[in-house]
Amino acid sequence: MAGHEDIHCAQSVVRRIPGHVRVIQWMLYAAVLIFTVIGAMQGFLWLFPALGTLFGSWYYMGVARVTYEYRLEGTRFTVERVSGLKSKRKAALFGEFDLTKLIVMAPEGSPALEQAEADSLNAGAKRIVYDISAHDPDDICSVMYLTAIGKDAGRPLKVCFQPSPEMRDCIRQAAPGKVTGYGE
Repeated sequence: MAGHEDIHCAQSVVRRIPGHVRVIQWMLYAAVLIFTVIGAMQGFLWLFPALGTLFGSWYYMGVARVTYEYRLEGTRFTVERVSGLKSKRKAALFGEFDLTKLIVMAPEGSPALEQAEADSLNAGAKRIVYDISAHDPDDICSVMYLTAIGKDAGRPLKVCFQPSPEMRDCIRQAAPGKVTGYGE
């Protein structure tokens, strides 16, 4: 394990905003427009619902914007979920993984994942799945299978994420022989 403490890498991944959230956003903006038009015809009191829906839409979109911060320090891989308005960002530790417990990491759909997928589905303990990717259908995910640490110790984990080539190389250094299927 000598040398793992020298491995440090960080990456930010902005999650794509789903289509249904965009529909809700446009519906809220339409409500602002309707309240504004009604207010222009009916009176000043309609300004309050117009401003309320405008601020509600602004807040809703701030909460819907999520960034995942991947950090690798030695063999410790942590993910922080950051969301909220720019002035009031809320960051929370989303997951912490020990890469000494890594079974395999490969691109989604890779044959190298088949055995680990079968093992995690057939395990006695219920499997935990983390999807910390950008949710971009044009960008293929990487999948890690590991064993949980902490309060869920021993349970199988499946982690879907989108590491940069630099992050992937750092994970390869932290868990030699466990990262496969990237055309090396």
